[in-house]
Amino acid sequence: MINTTAVTGFADLHVHQMAELAYAGAWFHGSHQGEEAHALAACSGGNFFGGDHARTVLTGIVNETLGRVPGTEGDTGLHKYKKQGFPGYSGWPRWDSIAHQQVWEGHLKQAHDAGLSLYVMSAVDYKQLCDIMPNRNKKAGLSCDEMLSVDKQLDALVNFTATRDWVEIATTPEQARTIIHQGKLAAVMAIEASHLFADQDWQSSLDHFYNKGVRVLQPVHQSDNRFGGAAPHHFIFKLFQFLEDIGNTPIGELGFILDEQGKNIKGLTEEGKAMVAAMMEKNMLIDLAHMSERSVADTYVMARENQYYPLMISHGHLRSIMLDEKQKEEKTTPDNIVAMIRETGGIFGLRTGAEQVKSYGPSVVANDCDGSVKSFAQAYEYASRGLKVDLAFASDMNGFIQQLRPRFGDNKEACGASGKNAIVKEQIAKQQNPSGTALDYDGFAHIGAEGDIISELKNLGVDTTAIENSTENFIRMWQRGYDSNRAGPLDISDMDTGGIE
Repeated sequence: MINTTAVTGFADLHVHQMAELAYAGAWFHGSHQGEEAHALAACSGGNFFGGDHARTVLTGIVNETLGRVPGTEGDTGLHKYKKQGFPGYSGWPRWDSIAHQQVWEGHLKQAHDAGLSLYVMSAVDYKQLCDIMPNRNKKAGLSCDEMLSVDKQLDALVNFTATRDWVEIATTPEQARTIIHQGKLAAVMAIEASHLFADQDWQSSLDHFYNKGVRVLQPVHQSDNRFGGAAPHHFIFKLFQFLEDIGNTPIGELGFILDEQGKNIKGLTEEGKAMVAAMMEKNMLIDLAHMSERSVADTYVMARENQYYPLMISHGHLRSIMLDEKQKEEKTTPDNIVAMIRETGGIFGLRTGAEQVKSYGPSVVANDCDGSVKSFAQAYEYASRGLKVDLAFASDMNGFIQQLRPRFGDNKEACGASGKNAIVKEQIAKQQNPSGTALDYDGFAHIGAEGDIISELKNLGVDTTAIENSTENFIRMWQRGYDSNRAGPLDISDMDTGGIE
């Protein structure tokens, strides 16, 4: 009999726990495991002649700008003020860390103790980024080959879970339930690679990683590949696509080929459709994150024709709640794609990003601290109360991306997403009722603070039922993929896209 006994706790659908092994080991400082004093020891902060991490071969001040967003100079290149880890943690991990460890095992255990009961460990790499990192910083035994890197990261998770009694890999929904009912943290393996399976036979490669335990897969990542089109967003990835296409496409068609709305014209390829079909046969979870809208539409057609097979987005931003400029990025998720996820019984991983958002009128939370948990509350309530989509955290920790900003402090970091000093000062002055946790002044610094985010949402008056039940909803979606009697579309008549101001 299939185990359907409900579990408790929340889920994080996108965690790069082993990213120190990505990019040939040249980017991140710090370790996911070991004693705190060693794993999170201070780094050198770099120097004018180089450094052993957080640096590319690009010249000038480019390295110092890689982590720069409104409110922070970042922790890349020369970062003397962001070098201090253990014991004071004045430099990292903090909300703006993109080159220092954010998923140390002690912090992961802290999150588990606070209610995290399932996480999706995504093995990640991107060859173009790895290739521009200094050879002197690359570690012996590591490689810029994306799939070799993915293999090593998955092996690291196997070794990690085998030597801890509080976390275990789940390869079926029933196994996940059992692990969680035993009081342990369930880990689900995933892959996020731009050159998925490289030029290898995709069927044997898919079998290899399935046999290794992978159950969540993104057909595309930052670049178009043999399986489909990607959703353009940051300029650097458009540049990498441009450079990759030189010599392979006609002049005038370099980089992403966009339609009149600025959307990638590439959908799923024939190989992509065959691989998605094979994933369905294996009851794997199809992750639409980073797909072009045409690729998503093609995948949805296949899901619909297969009894509304469940579709998910492991990490995304809801387009309607983002500011107008951010809405131009195809990677943001429009409401009609959320409808597809709902119709198939899927789930949406909501990013804990540092951006400004529009206000959701029905929210009980004032949108008066840009890029903080108050901004997250707008998106969360739009998703849970308006769109009514099942959702979970999508921290994207160790993912080259900043996190929720602090609400308190007399510096630019607190409420600093606008980058406008007058607005920042005005917003900081409005903040009341601190949580009493590190979230107040450090922001969402590491995965251990996820429980603090939920507590802060409650402190602000938000109904957190949707996210606190996210593990159960994820597992139900996973089980739906196995159900030969599933039907659809699921009713979405209660979906409300109004209320955004």
